[in-house]
Amino acid sequence: MRFLKAALLAVCCLFLSACSSFQLNVADLMQAPKLAEDQSEIYEALAEAVGAPDVQLKYPKKGGYRSAFVMFDLDADGEKEALVFYNVPSWGTNVRIMMLDHQEERWVSVYDAVGEGTDVTEADFRILTASGRHCMLIGWEQGTSENTKMSVYDYVGGQLRVLFESDYSQMLIEDIDRDGIEEILLGIFKASSKTGSIRLINETEEGLQSVSRVVLFNTITDFLGIEIGQIAQDQTAVFVDAYTGNDRVFTEILVYTEDGKLRSMNDHYGEVDRPLTREISVRCEDINRDGILEVPVLLDETNEDEREEEDNRKNIIQYLCLSNPENLAVLGSAGAEEDLEKEPVSFQFYPVWTGFVNLDYGFRFQFPEEWIGQVDVTKESGQNEWVFTLRSDAAEPLALLRIRVYGQDEPRDIFDNVTYEQLEKRGVYEYCAALGKSPEIPAVLQLDWEKVKNCFSTLKS
Repeated sequence: MRFLKAALLAVCCLFLSACSSFQLNVADLMQAPKLAEDQSEIYEALAEAVGAPDVQLKYPKKGGYRSAFVMFDLDADGEKEALVFYNVPSWGTNVRIMMLDHQEERWVSVYDAVGEGTDVTEADFRILTASGRHCMLIGWEQGTSENTKMSVYDYVGGQLRVLFESDYSQMLIEDIDRDGIEEILLGIFKASSKTGSIRLINETEEGLQSVSRVVLFNTITDFLGIEIGQIAQDQTAVFVDAYTGNDRVFTEILVYTEDGKLRSMNDHYGEVDRPLTREISVRCEDINRDGILEVPVLLDETNEDEREEEDNRKNIIQYLCLSNPENLAVLGSAGAEEDLEKEPVSFQFYPVWTGFVNLDYGFRFQFPEEWIGQVDVTKESGQNEWVFTLRSDAAEPLALLRIRVYGQDEPRDIFDNVTYEQLEKRGVYEYCAALGKSPEIPAVLQLDWEKVKNCFSTLKS
């Protein structure tokens, strides 16, 4: 605001100054930003090749490439080609792709193709085949379709060749087997049947194909996220977080086997010892930074009625780690299906982190071990303050800790009899805390300031 005022004052001074011959043209100030010089040259070549007056540029909506002009060496000749996403309404609604080469000091159109959708959701370039060349991946938006369509292209001989196409809701690309060639992981959601499936796409002798498909054990209403990580030392897995019909989130874990397939730990290959569910939208993560992903679950100490009465109990979460990773070997064995039909394996999990998670204000607080099962969290009425109290039937339970979140420029209450100290300041929020002072607090449950700071953390945006 101060900068804006200063800028306006400077403009006024320029208008009023009798010594200055500088004149402001309001029309120039309102003019849209111009294309960069190289982009202008490419656009001129595009317009010349199209020969239509109603050319519209199209911009990918997400991902690392957000421009209608993308420069990339697709044919691996050492020179970058220009790819332009555009549309000519008089020709149809679908996006088109034009490839241009820089020849004799000018850009020349060398290929033009109609895309598979009315908008570009994302574009990317990855090594997906043994050729070592980068393939181009484009996500297409198709009107009211519940999934996006993805096309994989190879640019050979001056033409874009389609290697693979599929619908998807979520896409992840990673070199899972560390062989220098990346695999594509697709999450596909069918709203009509409330089913979700995961497909693994890899290069085969017949080209890029789906080499593994797993239908999720639970019915779903949408994906929350998909991540590839370690479930144990030297064992990779796919962690699928999805919403169920009752507004819960569950995790399904798909083990990546030695033969390059995915096998679910949740279906008929085995059983887990507890439901991997929670009531808030937190995803799997390496919570304790040991290189292994943990699964968040609800700390289920109460029945449904009690949780409805105390809404904050759904925010008390445990992160679980697999406790018997030796059983994973059975899933990857050659005769796994037959062996598991005869003698199913089970998987057990143990907690490595328990605490309170608040997604709305972006923070969490890990419970000391002595607090687990002994502490409730309540929100102060009308304030962004959460009170950690000793669980009891008392009308006013003992307050062990208070965490207060102040918004940007929010005034402090000078009459407040509680003294808060700052934990962290991030973005528009300032996080503060106050320790419980009652002499009735059991010594084993008391915290010092250093412990509070170690247990508190903000969430990634």
